[in-house]
Amino acid sequence: MKCFYFFSLYVIFLCGCTGKNNRTALTLNATGETISFSIDENVKTKILCSQLYTDKETGREYFTFQNQSRNEILFYGIDSQELEFNIRPEINGASGIGFLRGYIIKNLDSIFVGTQGQTKIILINKEGELKDKFSYDVAEDGKALLYSSLLSFRDRPVTFIADKMYPITTCDRRAEKNPVSFAIDMKDKSVRALYGFQYPSFPKTNNKAKKSGKESDFSRCFDGQRFVYSFYFSEDIYTCDIDHVEVKRIAAKSKYIDEIGFTDDYGNLTPKDIAENPNYGNLIFDPYRDVYYRIAYPKVVIEQGVNSLELLEYGGKRFSIIILDKGFNIIGETLFPDYTYNSRIMFVRKDGLYISSSHFMNSNYSDDILCFQRFDLVEN
Repeated sequence: MKCFYFFSLYVIFLCGCTGKNNRTALTLNATGETISFSIDENVKTKILCSQLYTDKETGREYFTFQNQSRNEILFYGIDSQELEFNIRPEINGASGIGFLRGYIIKNLDSIFVGTQGQTKIILINKEGELKDKFSYDVAEDGKALLYSSLLSFRDRPVTFIADKMYPITTCDRRAEKNPVSFAIDMKDKSVRALYGFQYPSFPKTNNKAKKSGKESDFSRCFDGQRFVYSFYFSEDIYTCDIDHVEVKRIAAKSKYIDEIGFTDDYGNLTPKDIAENPNYGNLIFDPYRDVYYRIAYPKVVIEQGVNSLELLEYGGKRFSIIILDKGFNIIGETLFPDYTYNSRIMFVRKDGLYISSSHFMNSNYSDDILCFQRFDLVEN
């Protein structure tokens, strides 16, 4: 643990000395350390929702993910690298919750799940039993809130602070007020829309329907003090206090992207067009090294014969990770090799950042194994 403490101090010292101009101070280096999970034929390496979970009572770590085909959450032990148990809630009946659309684990007796098309967040336990429901269709001031899944391929987990949880709501393209997030009081179940931060507009997005329809493509993390937002079609990131009153817009542009590949005719683009256009991706906070990782997708050319839709499901052809310090100075950016890693599946541990190498075009790919490679954050 001491090595991580001193490394964090080193990062803070380095960032304080270099300031905004040093974009090459740190890089992510691939190591030989991997974690691999054997999966059966009913489980796919294309994963829409996952979470690294540590049981505070036992200290055991699990990589968990949703199995779409069986409406279940699988728990693989990090140490054993084997499936240890699963949670399979009922779909129908009095205790049924419907079809899973993501989840967030607070503890094994408090697993909050989203369900297809319902403006509800449902609480279940380890046995999959329905314990409670939290509706968010209408805020206490009468504001209608739209359904949003809890899937993590757009990584924006529900955050729990004291007795409140903070989910997000989908952009209402025709509404005058468009809050991005809201708060649910878990004691009295009241819902409060957070109007201080509303869905921003982007260049080339105005049309007759007021918005482009891509505003809800974004990621969010919480660093213990602030929410930080990364919209996929914005060069900048946004920081908000817990109540979303104090909002700051901060430049976080990739050196590999000249201009966002956005168009007001986005709905007519093919999967190949979308896979080739540059944009940004998920934002992840690393609490062990006090940095943020922002994914960026440079402009690429997809070769003939490549399934572009499947490519999008596996995180694209090429991506970089922008490294930002706690002051949101860019202190590095690492470009990853083509067709090698799935940028939509990664997690942070004390010993480093783990990125899935189960990309269907990776030469070592196997649909029977879900594999992760560790990357270390080091001085460039």
